[in-house]
Amino acid sequence: MQASTASTTFIWRRVHSLMGFWLVIYLFYHLLVNSQAALWISDDGSTFIRMVNTLESLPYLHVVESLLIGVPLAVHFVWGVKRALTAKTNVSTLKYERNWAYSIQRWTSWILVFGIAGHVLQMRFLEQPKTAEGISSVIVAMDDQLLPLAQKIGATLTPMEDGQVLASTPTPGGAYLLMVRNTFKSPLMVASYCLFVLAAAFHAFNGFWTFLITWGVILSYRSQKALIPFCMLGALLLVFFGFAAIWGSYAN
Repeated sequence: MQASTASTTFIWRRVHSLMGFWLVIYLFYHLLVNSQAALWISDDGSTFIRMVNTLESLPYLHVVESLLIGVPLAVHFVWGVKRALTAKTNVSTLKYERNWAYSIQRWTSWILVFGIAGHVLQMRFLEQPKTAEGISSVIVAMDDQLLPLAQKIGATLTPMEDGQVLASTPTPGGAYLLMVRNTFKSPLMVASYCLFVLAAAFHAFNGFWTFLITWGVILSYRSQKALIPFCMLGALLLVFFGFAAIWGSYAN
């Protein structure tokens, strides 16, 4: 019985690690796409719109998202929460670098639990643009810079009774651009997503480092030490992509 339990735990840890590696790849691509929403990169958001339109045109998109994102995220989420609940940090007595990394990995997992849940709820259910008869629309708040941007991307703005506007665009990418921009006009959302991005960047590349050890890619102390700067660079790159989308939307 004990051997069976140990075997099951071993398998689930490997699956958890493998799903985490796949999610690092997805996160890198996701933030790269979102970084193109920064209007100082392209003042009409054309690159972001083009990339989103390409994704939205994929056949069976919801099935693909469920299989390639939903399932890995669910597996990594469930096993990760189980490990976080049973983890014991010891940074108060052992202040070594890897003890801190282990502890921060557990702390960031809780930030990501609530951050991902809120992100999916907001972007996929509450504020996701609606598409009908070839027109995508999203509700956004009016501001001085919205009208010039709407004209650049071919969006039509219809005032609503509550002071907001219904923005209608000829492509899904345009509506998503306006949704992202509208989200980051809120200082509270800017602060929340900055924390979210920092937690995700650290969690992703610290997890990537342990993934390489778990699967026997780097075994010697020297190789493990040498890879740490590479992982730090990867985390910083993710932070740059995320902050570009957040602050580029907030300032424009």
